[in-house]
Amino acid sequence: MRFVGVDLAWSPRNRSGAAVLAADGQLLDATATLGDDDEILDYVTAAIPSCTPGLIAIDAPLAVPNETGARLCDRQVASMFGRFEAAPYPANRQNLSRYGGLRAETIRQRLEFSGFRHDPIIASKVPARHVIEVFPHPATVSLFDLQKTLKYKARSGREYALRWRQMCLLRDHLVALGDAVPPMRLTPAIANTPIEGRRGQAMKEIEDLMDAVVCAYAALYAWHYGPRGYAVYGNTSEGHILVPMTPSMWERIKSTPPRLLMLDRDGTLNRGLGSRPPNHPGEVELLPGVAARLHQCAALGWRLVIVTNQGGIAFGYQTERQASAIHQEVLDALPVDVDASYLCPHHPRGTVARYATECPNRKPAPGAILDALARFGARPGDCLFVGDQETDRLAAQAAAVPFRWAADFFGWPA
Repeated sequence: MRFVGVDLAWSPRNRSGAAVLAADGQLLDATATLGDDDEILDYVTAAIPSCTPGLIAIDAPLAVPNETGARLCDRQVASMFGRFEAAPYPANRQNLSRYGGLRAETIRQRLEFSGFRHDPIIASKVPARHVIEVFPHPATVSLFDLQKTLKYKARSGREYALRWRQMCLLRDHLVALGDAVPPMRLTPAIANTPIEGRRGQAMKEIEDLMDAVVCAYAALYAWHYGPRGYAVYGNTSEGHILVPMTPSMWERIKSTPPRLLMLDRDGTLNRGLGSRPPNHPGEVELLPGVAARLHQCAALGWRLVIVTNQGGIAFGYQTERQASAIHQEVLDALPVDVDASYLCPHHPRGTVARYATECPNRKPAPGAILDALARFGARPGDCLFVGDQETDRLAAQAAAVPFRWAADFFGWPA
């Protein structure tokens, strides 16, 4: 498995950067001198020959259906990363025509013809051939825990002294990835490359080369961790941007004020088995569309909270330990972390005395929902409850939280 990052110039008149990483993180090659489309495609296919697995991460708009305005992915990345000064420029067909056309789309189509899938959904450590769109600015904010993007790009009024310092910081961050998981090891020539004193094209080349390395590492990181290690903004048909996400970055993008997506469990997230929940971890199976929808919601800053009645404990069908193991299996099956879980073991008609009681956390009572609102400081109107039973709807209503049926939320056929 190899990972190719391409910092693609929007116009073929300008040079592009590219870098190749092995699965163990060794930098195999890097360049900032690629020219036309054929030269770029030759470089990529030499690194990832036909029928061999690899991931190509390109910093350029791979799908641009909109004539004007901004793509959905551009707007979403701006909404989540604008606070870190990492918003992308809006891409549309009108803007790109000034650079000679839809270059990145053409390259993507040729890569698809060569057997690469234009698909940002990457399973952890599974060999595949994908081409994805990435953006170095939010990637560096996430990977290096930056409060703002590094200012090494040429901008009006930005002096070389600042750009050199910021580029040195980027290089140092990349060198430090040698101790990360997954690791990346730069070649000594790049790790020790002189930066101060570069001007004009010489400075542009080091920018393109370092950005290409960031793109390649973003692909490696996403492949190493799978969905918990990246967020996807937009979609394949309208254009997407994949951002590598560290655990701290997932937390940093949570909305303020908080938005809670509260979810029933059995029959909403995982299949119910007739009138009962799963009785052992092997029976846990997520319902269609659940993983993708929750991954999308987490990427947009929602906190996820599960609120589930597990009254079978009160009748002796399960112990709390067994119920906890099953719930952990559900959590492990999800593509993102859940911020809180409320499992109510009580039932007023239960046969196990310690659980045979009325409980304010048992739906349709709203106790668990109210506790979650207070715990995260969330306003009811900013939140949403998704469930499949009337008890779910009544609990949400009692807490003044908007409600949607699971079938509607996850797009299940009627």
